[in-house]
Amino acid sequence: MHRRVFRAVCLAAALALLTAAAALADAGGQGTVTTTQQFRNLPLFSAHMSNPCTGAPGTVTGTAKTAVFHVTSFTTGPEFWMTGTDEGVATFTPDDPQGVTASGHFTEWFGESFNNKNDVQHFTSSFRLKGSDGSQIVVQETAHFSINANGAITVNFDKVGVHCG
Repeated sequence: MHRRVFRAVCLAAALALLTAAAALADAGGQGTVTTTQQFRNLPLFSAHMSNPCTGAPGTVTGTAKTAVFHVTSFTTGPEFWMTGTDEGVATFTPDDPQGVTASGHFTEWFGESFNNKNDVQHFTSSFRLKGSDGSQIVVQETAHFSINANGAITVNFDKVGVHCG
């Protein structure tokens, strides 16, 4: 769930940056336009889920203490490179106020390359939270998605590991 919210925020930022890049492109149509944006204390996601250690339902939230988005677009055609990195604080709040809470750190990275021959997207994330009962929640995710010029998906995977210790 958080990946979908994060991706939507990133794509909205990218579209805004690409629109600005097209407007700022030089008259000769040559070269690239690069934009970098930095954010602080950016709420990224909030999703209802179960604590993998206790099974109790609750809400996980994440706020990026630092986030950087970078887009390079080409003034000669439909091509861009985009990447983003964020890190911050994640918390799990159980629906039952007497339940186990958890808090910790997360990092995420995504990248996308698009041109008239393909579209390639990558995503990684890592979460480590400590529960109020001493438990450890570790979540790691790696995803990749590729489309060729014909619109056919050539690679598509999303590997998620959730561990409780």
